[in-house]
Amino acid sequence: MSWAEKRIQQYKEGQKATWIEKRVLEHANPVHLVLALISTVLLIYGLWMHNWTWIISGIILNFLGHLYCWVKK
Repeated sequence: MSWAEKRIQQYKEGQKATWIEKRVLEHANPVHLVLALISTVLLIYGLWMHNWTWIISGIILNFLGHLYCWVKK
């Protein structure tokens, strides 16, 4: 059992999650994590090359990761 699964089980039993734990658990989703990592690389590369295409691509991928988690709930 992973840390995220263990914490979710504890929350179902009545334990309250802090704000930071909620954010960490949201990013613990594998799809969201992969999209966030790729978007970070694209964003950094875009900033380095001063290319808006890469910057916007990174932002859109990051948003898609968040959107996936919101829709999945």
